[in-house]
Amino acid sequence: MKSRRLDRRASFTAQSCAAQRAAETLQPPDRRLLDDPYSRYFIQSPLLRVCLIHPWAARLFIEVLKSVFGAAGHYFLVLRARYTDDVVEAAVGEGVGQLVLLGAGFDTTALRRAWDNPVKIFEVDAPTTQADKRAVMDKLRTAHSDDDIVWVPCDFEHDVLRERLLDSGFDPTRPSLIVWLGVTAYLTREALDATLADLAALCAPGSHLVFDYLDTNVVAGDSTSVRARLWTQAAARFGEPYLTGLTAADADALLASHGFTCEAHLTTRELLQHYASTDIGQSLVDGRAAITTAQRG
Repeated sequence: MKSRRLDRRASFTAQSCAAQRAAETLQPPDRRLLDDPYSRYFIQSPLLRVCLIHPWAARLFIEVLKSVFGAAGHYFLVLRARYTDDVVEAAVGEGVGQLVLLGAGFDTTALRRAWDNPVKIFEVDAPTTQADKRAVMDKLRTAHSDDDIVWVPCDFEHDVLRERLLDSGFDPTRPSLIVWLGVTAYLTREALDATLADLAALCAPGSHLVFDYLDTNVVAGDSTSVRARLWTQAAARFGEPYLTGLTAADADALLASHGFTCEAHLTTRELLQHYASTDIGQSLVDGRAAITTAQRG
């Protein structure tokens, strides 16, 4: 899998996503959309840490983000994690014993799990981001043995995902769940094809894939939404520019070309309708981002 971002430092995007999940977690229980108490420990930026010193500061942080970049971005980020938690729970309940966090960033699934069935988690990411994450995980993780988590450093410019996973003990004969969030927009179309080809070769029938994507006009920077254009500009300024966008039809075709069958495309509004206690999604503009689930035939 290839991208144009050089792996010189840990991903700031991964840290900012963790900060938003942490800020949402600090909201009152009757208002929060996500409970992810470990995300805050991965924040190194002094500015982002200040935003998490108190629930009021976290609320202000969220409101500023919504005011500048639009509410849909924050809601989508926290609810894709909430939705994926549900998918993971269902898959584990059905006996899936391999979970691959592809481009794991500062995902905290390994810390928050409470499963009766044994599950091996493959944390796959660029070496610098993974090194930062592993240092924090080693301090926080006390209840689970090292055998539960397999660290798979993968330089997406040079390494072959299929080889890295097989070398790390991934069993291609067992059904698995692949979670691939916050990554596809930062890769070239060629990299998307290569990654899905590797997954198709690795995943046993009955395996599931969850991934998200941004619309083509958002990635191109010509969205009719001013706030969507601000997101695109901010990503470029932080050295992690968007490279590839997809429509729902594009995603369907891409998945089908590699033997995956799409099961659902969920927009921010649809996620809010499912998880929010009030109808706060009616004023949102759909079409900026979506999360997709698919099954390997």
